[in-house]
Amino acid sequence: MKSIYSRYKAWYLICLLCIGLSLTGFAQITSPPADNIKPTSYINNPSRTDSIYIFCSSNGESDGALLAKPPGGTPGWTFEWKKYNPDSLNFDTVFFSESGVSSSEINNLGSGGYQVRVTDGNLLDTAFVAWVFICDEPFGSIDIYPKCDYLCLKGFAYPDTFKYYDLDDNTRIILENGITLRWSSDPESTIPYSTLKIDLWWCTYEPPYENTWYYLSVSDSFGCTNEASLFYETIHVKADFEVDPSSGEAPLEVEFTNKSINAVKFEWTFEEEDTTAISILEDPEPYTYYIPGDHYEVILVAKSEKLSVGGDCVDTFKYQYIVVEPSSLDIPNVFTPNEDGYNDRFIVSGKSLRSLYVQIFSRTGKKIYEFSGHDSGLKDWEGWDGKINGKADASPGVYYYIIHAVGWDDEMYKGKLYRGVVYLYREKR
Repeated sequence: MKSIYSRYKAWYLICLLCIGLSLTGFAQITSPPADNIKPTSYINNPSRTDSIYIFCSSNGESDGALLAKPPGGTPGWTFEWKKYNPDSLNFDTVFFSESGVSSSEINNLGSGGYQVRVTDGNLLDTAFVAWVFICDEPFGSIDIYPKCDYLCLKGFAYPDTFKYYDLDDNTRIILENGITLRWSSDPESTIPYSTLKIDLWWCTYEPPYENTWYYLSVSDSFGCTNEASLFYETIHVKADFEVDPSSGEAPLEVEFTNKSINAVKFEWTFEEEDTTAISILEDPEPYTYYIPGDHYEVILVAKSEKLSVGGDCVDTFKYQYIVVEPSSLDIPNVFTPNEDGYNDRFIVSGKSLRSLYVQIFSRTGKKIYEFSGHDSGLKDWEGWDGKINGKADASPGVYYYIIHAVGWDDEMYKGKLYRGVVYLYREKR
C-alpha cells in the first residue's frame, strides 16, 4: 500500500509541477474594470501571449486594477506582486503581497508591466504577467479661419502611446494606436467633411449665419474618446428679400420684405426702363412700376457692422423677375343688368391703362352714359349699370359706344376699332 501511495503522491506532485510550468505566461490575471484589452506581440517569443489592459483616463491618474487567481494547487495561496522597471529591465522587488486568500487584487496602478507569483506552500509556484496602459483621452483641438464669404476649419488630434517590453530580451515594443475624427456643430451647419484629416484646412462656402459651437470628437483604437469645442461668433452676412407681387398690370405697386441676416446697412436699387431709384432704408417704401416691361431688376446690398480687420462684410442679392404686363382692352358685347350678380354692368377690362374715356349712345344718337378716368381712378370704375344718365333703366336693345384709352406703354386705343355696339338684355318681369 505504501508503494502505491508513494507512486500516487509522486504522480500528483509531477502534475502540479506540469500545471505550474504550462500555465506560466498564460492569462491568469484579469481586469473587469478595464475599458479594453489587447494581446501582446512579443518579437522573440510570439507563442507567448500576455494581456494589455487599457484604462481610458481623462487626467492620467493611476486608476488601473488587476485581479489574479490561482490556476490550481492547495487552498491557502500566497500572491506576490512586482512591477517591471524599464531602467533595470527586470521586475523589481515585491511591492504587495498577501497570503491565505483565494485571489488577489491590486488597484490604483499606473502604466507598466506587472508580475504576480502564486504559491500554495506545497509544489505550486508559478508567475503571470500583465501590462497596464493608463490611456490619456486622445488630444483634440479646433482652429477656425473665417472670411466674409467662407469659413475654414482645422482639427488637430493625436492619440496616447504605450510601450511594453519583450520579456526575453527586453526589446521595447510600441502598442499601435490609431485615431478617428468626427465633426459636428450646434446649431447644425455645413461641414465639408465630417471626418477631416489632421492638420489640413477644409473650407465651406456655406458659412453659418448664426453663432455656432463647433465640436471635434476624437476616438482612438482602444475606444478612448475626447471632444474639443470652440465657440464661433459669426461675421457672415446674407442679403435676401421677398417680393409681393412679382407681376401685374401698371401701375404695379410692389412691396419688399427684407429677410437679410446679420446686416445693419442697406442699399436698394430699383430699375425701370431708364429710371433708377435708390433707398437706404432697411424696409423700403413700396415701389410703383408704371412702364410695362419684363424682368425689372431689384438689387439689395447688405453690409455688416464694421470689423476690426478687413472692413465690412458685404453680400448682394438680385431679383430679376418683376413683370409689368403690357396694356390691353377687352370690351364685352352684351350685358344683363338684372341684379343677379353676374354680368350686371358693361365694363371694359383693361390692363396697364393710364387713362380711359367711355361714351354710350342710344340708337338715336343721344349720349346716355359717360366715364373718364386716369391712373388709380380706373381701379374704382364699376362700369355702366344700364341706366340713362344714372336714372331710369335703359330699354333692352342695341347701344353704341366710343372708347378712347391710353396705356402706360403709350399704346393708344381709339378710332374706328373702338367704336362698336353692345346689347343690353333684360328679362321680362
